[in-house]
Amino acid sequence: KQWYQRRVRGEEEDDLGSEKGMQHDSKKRKLSKSTIAMIERKRQNAILLRESRLQCKPTLTVLNALQQPSSASSNTIQSKNHINFSSDSDLSDLLTTVNCRECNVCCNASYLYEKFGENVCDECREKDKDQFKLISKTDAKNEFVLKDCDFDSREPPLKFATAPNPHNHRGYMKLYLVGQVYERACEVHGGDEGIDAALLKRSKNRELLAQRKMDKKLSELRKQSKPRQMKEVHVHEFGEESYIEEDDEYSHTCKSCGYSQTYEKL
Repeated sequence: KQWYQRRVRGEEEDDLGSEKGMQHDSKKRKLSKSTIAMIERKRQNAILLRESRLQCKPTLTVLNALQQPSSASSNTIQSKNHINFSSDSDLSDLLTTVNCRECNVCCNASYLYEKFGENVCDECREKDKDQFKLISKTDAKNEFVLKDCDFDSREPPLKFATAPNPHNHRGYMKLYLVGQVYERACEVHGGDEGIDAALLKRSKNRELLAQRKMDKKLSELRKQSKPRQMKEVHVHEFGEESYIEEDDEYSHTCKSCGYSQTYEKL
């Protein structure tokens, strides 16, 4: 009896374990491929954000390297984190504090200073979002009448930040600071008046192109709507017939076109 009871209990435990496993598998199966892809994208974005926040923060090994006396200042100092500096001036530039131009607070690790080189802390950026607004490259080209070479090829190239593209989840878009884009537009067009003139010229060119397209479509519609002219069929008007004794045939000629036709009579 004890052996039988143990066997029954073991079968019941196996049944409970299989039911729990099925429930666990069903929970796993609830995640679709799109959900898994969204989780992975969010994880990658979080990693990129964390790396961007930790870019300009010096490590303890760099501080220790500054305190140690060096025989030659031009020697290369290499930290455990594989950060190479050609001289002590590079270390001093990294460790110098940059103050915010609005509130005079240290802003070495601020977003605008790291990405765009602007001496503005994160708090001032949050207070005045319109002044430090970001704009995509496409919108900047449309608003300030700029080309790709004005962003990348013209010296100095404009700094930008990357962000996920809402129109294409697989790609990233470039974001520029509006103030820097405006300065570049003034440099290209020669001030506000030049920007307004470029906008006006572009609008006129677009109107001309639209008018040309419309005229082309209207001409095609007119050609299609015109009734096809029927070709006039020529009817021969033959004159008197003449007999040809050598061939024993008859012939007559059209009065208008001169066509001659020969025939036989039965």
